[in-house]
Amino acid sequence: MITQCPHCSNPLKFSDAHKDKLVKALDNLAPGRSLKFGCPKCKTPIELDKSGNPVAKAPAGPQKPEAPGVSKSIVPPKAPDIAWLTEGEREEVDVIEDVPTAMVLVDDAALKEKAVESLKENQYQIVVPEDVDAAIDSMRFKDYAVVVFLSTYGGGTLHTQDFHKFMMHMSMKKRRNIFYILIGPEFNTLYDLQALTLSANLVVNTAQMDHFSTLIKKGMKDYEALFAPYLSTLKRHGKN
Repeated sequence: MITQCPHCSNPLKFSDAHKDKLVKALDNLAPGRSLKFGCPKCKTPIELDKSGNPVAKAPAGPQKPEAPGVSKSIVPPKAPDIAWLTEGEREEVDVIEDVPTAMVLVDDAALKEKAVESLKENQYQIVVPEDVDAAIDSMRFKDYAVVVFLSTYGGGTLHTQDFHKFMMHMSMKKRRNIFYILIGPEFNTLYDLQALTLSANLVVNTAQMDHFSTLIKKGMKDYEALFAPYLSTLKRHGKN
């Protein structure tokens, strides 16, 4: 089993529960497939083969020697391959005992319908506010497990949206309990680096909204695998 990040060499400390999930996921891998998760330290995707070892990447070609005094430019990781969406769901969703609430702030009728139906399929009860003001007022008094926001809501752009600014400046005590999903034509679906820079948990391109139910499951499982040990530690220290 892998013990350190192959990119930054940071030790990977898994809880027993996390190890069990990792082993189970590796056992369930189809031949020729790999398991990916982000390094908690450098955020670079780690890809494991069925035996639990890092997948060796073949060099793209002859490597040119660096000129003296010239540093390598930093290139962010590529957006993930989402071709598997057309092959069906990878894993079955776990049974949810409680019924959490999801807010959908989408003013495109077709996209709203897909978002609502997908969330219902994932066992969420739905709240659809009339506008941004109603959404913000509702969030001051009610706890939401999931919030879905369309970047072009009201004809604006994401960085001019009052609701997005509200989410970005929310106290972490409340924010860390919300799975914030941004949908829009400018996003690369499942691109964790893009989500991180936008203070979101998941980004979905509108072209993939037909697969929104599957993307919610995938995003939730990845989030739990990466942050469950951290959240558990916070709870043990009286922070929720």
